[in-house]
Amino acid sequence: MGLTKHRLLVFAFIALVGCQNTPSPPPTPIEPPTLFLPEAGLSSKERLSKGIALLSEGQSGQAGAELQAYLDTIKKSRIASSLLRQINTPINEYYPQEFVAITLANGESLSTIAKQYLGDPLQFYALAQYNNIDNPGKTIIGQVIRVPLTSNARAFIDFKKAGGMDISSTEQDRQAKAQLDENTQDEKAVSTPLENMQLKQDLLPELTGAELLAVQLADEKYLAAIATFERLAPAKRLEVSDNSALISAYEFSAIEAGKIDPTQAAEGYLKAGDLLILQGNQDLALQMFKRSHLANALNTQAKTKYKSLKTTLANRYHRDASLAFRRQELDKAIALWQKVLVIDSAHVHAKSHLLKAEKLKDKLKQL
Repeated sequence: MGLTKHRLLVFAFIALVGCQNTPSPPPTPIEPPTLFLPEAGLSSKERLSKGIALLSEGQSGQAGAELQAYLDTIKKSRIASSLLRQINTPINEYYPQEFVAITLANGESLSTIAKQYLGDPLQFYALAQYNNIDNPGKTIIGQVIRVPLTSNARAFIDFKKAGGMDISSTEQDRQAKAQLDENTQDEKAVSTPLENMQLKQDLLPELTGAELLAVQLADEKYLAAIATFERLAPAKRLEVSDNSALISAYEFSAIEAGKIDPTQAAEGYLKAGDLLILQGNQDLALQMFKRSHLANALNTQAKTKYKSLKTTLANRYHRDASLAFRRQELDKAIALWQKVLVIDSAHVHAKSHLLKAEKLKDKLKQL
């Protein structure tokens, strides 16, 4: 018994020593933070342009490096200072917690919301952070955006309320802003921070390319914005993130040109349609191609694009409707065939199938 106890004590001691000598796993290495360096060889204008373009894509690290390098050279640049403050300030310190939720209408973007509600179109990045949007340049129609209730935002919302306008959507924002500017006697009370900084005289010489386009679109200087966009190289045009505002610019120019020059109007609608295709909005693109064709029947490009897209969409919705009908989803099938006939009123198959679906629906109601 004593020997057994002795052996157990020896084994326990050996086990204890073995545990103490077992090497502990190495600590998990801590990755150093990414070091962003400004691109070498850029002019001041190119650097500011690159910084704003990167920020509009949500790449705040490299954007911050470019903007800081620009500010080191152009010490009093208020644009660079404003954008860097948006990058470096925690969003709960930059904006109040209270907000109003609004729905994006066609042609609106974070830049236009920032201008209307916050008084500064270049606050698009802070607004994106406030809404947890990774890429500020990519928003969609119907998207709900939280707008922080700053003093500017409260004043703008109160003005819309007083005018009986819908405060849950951006649809009437431009009308409200135009009325507010017209009715206010003190220009300083309604001018944006960029205007207070004498943007046209002091800051626009700093801007070129994409960032100049962004400011012109936010300020609704549509003809100037189109001129700037069309001066960009084709590769640079693909980098423009705020397509919704650019589409509005072309549509606006087409409406204005239609009063005196139908040919120019057709071109504007055609380019708006092309941008909508890039955006993936084929239904609205079809409307633009149709307007272009109606404005100038001799524009073969508009005619070809309109007929091709018309056929594509009509056939697609007809297939979707047929599938819904086979699944006994009658309401969906009827709605889709009605959509086909809006696109192509002479679509024979849609007419006959729609009539069949409506009759079946009536019979089922009578059961």
